Amino acid sequence: MVKVTMDQIIAFRNNVDFFSDVSLPLKGAYKLNKLKKAIEKESEFYQEKFQEIVDKYAQKDEKGELVYSEDRSQIMIKDGMVDECNQALTDLQELEIEVENFGLTLDDLGDDVECTPDELEAIMPFME
Repeated sequence: MVKVTMDQIIAFRNNVDFFSDVSLPLKGAYKLNKLKKAIEKESEFYQEKFQEIVDKYAQKDEKGELVYSEDRSQIMIKDGMVDECNQALTDLQELEIEVENFGLTLDDLGDDVECTPDELEAIMPFME
């Protein structure tokens, strides 16, 4: 098992699609696929808890719909609840989770894989 934060889970989920279009050695593809499935379960938990935080702290209009900033880049938070909301989000992102270690190594990915530093950083916490 490897301990990671929910933030690392989400970073992996957001970058793992890069590997979907890359031809990997069979062993590497197998390990990455197993890891991806394990991460999906944790990602669903994150989405549920994130939605609970939004439901609790977000401003809603008279129709019960979320209120956004003028540029629609942010959900507006209820007056006086910004700090509490931020703490709830931080607690969720920093939540430590144990994920099965599938023994994925750089060698498993092969020599022909090219990726950005961000893509590599997202997968590194799950590698040996």
